[in-house]
Amino acid sequence: MFGKIFANQGPWGSWDNNDNKDKKNNKGNEIDDVIKKGEDFIKKIMGEALKGSSGNGSGGKKNNIKNNINNTDRKKIIGIVLLSILLLWLSTGFYKVEPDEEAVVLYFGKYHSLSTPGLDYHIPYPIGEVIKLSVTNVNTEEFGFSSINRNSYNNRNLDAESLMLTGDENIVDIEFQVQWQISDIKNFIFNISDQILTIRKASESAMREIIARTPISDALAEGKKRIEDQTKILLQQILDSYSAGVRVALVQLRRVDPPSQVIDAYRDVQTARANNREVINKAESYANDIIPRANGSAAKMMQEAQAYKQEVIAKAEGEIGRYMEVYKQYRRAKRVTKKRIYLETMEKLYSDIDKTIIDGNSSKSGVVPYLPLNNKNNKITQ
Repeated sequence: MFGKIFANQGPWGSWDNNDNKDKKNNKGNEIDDVIKKGEDFIKKIMGEALKGSSGNGSGGKKNNIKNNINNTDRKKIIGIVLLSILLLWLSTGFYKVEPDEEAVVLYFGKYHSLSTPGLDYHIPYPIGEVIKLSVTNVNTEEFGFSSINRNSYNNRNLDAESLMLTGDENIVDIEFQVQWQISDIKNFIFNISDQILTIRKASESAMREIIARTPISDALAEGKKRIEDQTKILLQQILDSYSAGVRVALVQLRRVDPPSQVIDAYRDVQTARANNREVINKAESYANDIIPRANGSAAKMMQEAQAYKQEVIAKAEGEIGRYMEVYKQYRRAKRVTKKRIYLETMEKLYSDIDKTIIDGNSSKSGVVPYLPLNNKNNKITQ
């Protein structure tokens, strides 16, 4: 009891106010009473010691005891504080990876592991470090224009970004954007130092190369989709050669125009080309209409000619057959056959004309007053 009280109090009160305050706060009113009694007891003993013949020798012994006890308590407190600090430091190693993120764990700046979404732990800084990045977010880089406040792009020359040289040595003013995602977070962090700047430089280089292969007419009109596709392929090849861990999602041309100084003349040219295309389309439409009809008419005429040919051939073959039959009859009875041929021929000649028959043996004029010979069914008989 004496040692404990002596360790906490000196002959003139407390010499370690901070420790005293901590202990009083922890032990409450009961400890305060014990300390007060201890102070009175120590003062009494110290007063008697000063009056004795031993003088300072007895006081020095008490001071050594006090210092030893105080040093022991201080070591305990320091140990507790250090342990608390250590635990607090270790507790900072917990981290959470969001569902759209991936994390890379570094120890002494060197790659250690890859973390997937969820709660995880690593040795805290300065030994360990965690770099978390979104791998699902689509990032957009703009060239030749800015969809946000232009004041934040004072270090960019938008006009220099947008003016490019075509394959036929004309200048076009182009605005485009590139959308990309992180495909490999490890390569993205370690293989390229300034990721955004690298992607921008590679994108601009790829677009300039594709435009340099393209005539201005294609760039201003129907060649835009081809330019976008070829630029996307080339940009992906460039980034893959860097092992950048980036996937190009989209390359989109926002605007393709001639330079502002000559844009009116180019628009006139485009209008003339549009009119030319319209006339060509009308001509092609007319040709597509008239040619099938002409082909149909020609096919009809060919069919009619073939039919007429077959008809003429059939008639000729029929006439030949009839002639051969008549010839056979002629060889058997020449006089009768000649008479019959004569009568048939005369019948054909006189079948469609008006006829007047004069009988030379008749009295008076010899004219038959009425005889309906115009009827084709009537036959001339002798």
